[in-house]
Amino acid sequence: MQRVAVLNEKTSARDMTDAINLLADEINVTLNTNRTEKHFESVILLYSFVENLLVWLLYINTLWEIYSKPVKISSKDMEDAERFFQRLSFYNSIWMALSTKLIDISLWRRIDKLRRERNSIVHQLWLYEHRGDTSQLRKKLEELAGVANDLVGIFKRLTKKIGVDEVYRIILRR
Repeated sequence: MQRVAVLNEKTSARDMTDAINLLADEINVTLNTNRTEKHFESVILLYSFVENLLVWLLYINTLWEIYSKPVKISSKDMEDAERFFQRLSFYNSIWMALSTKLIDISLWRRIDKLRRERNSIVHQLWLYEHRGDTSQLRKKLEELAGVANDLVGIFKRLTKKIGVDEVYRIILRR
């Protein structure tokens, strides 16, 4: 999984970058050293990471679109927007990311496949059946890491496009 370069000296930017890098390091160590006992945990962790990063990217991208226009947004409207994204389902976030062109159709298909698999894990206990099959878990972990890499790439492009300082200014405005 790819790491993110330190974006700037602000504490909040460093915290976000550090969180992504810590996860990337953990996943890379698991894959590179073939730590089969960590595959199960890493799969679950990456399912959550992919979902949460996608929602965060949508949130920041939407706020950027709002703030890049000369329009006044009330604090109530901002609270409503924040609540909307906090409640956004994985299914709806994938469709929203595609419709706003944050992701392309190829990445949409990969993420939607992961979403369906994640639901299968919860509802049909896929991991219970495969928890001892290290080759199956490694394959799943590599697939999840690939999607996570693509989302981290979008994170990098979005912060480059908007500017890191502006991203955190947007967050602080809420």
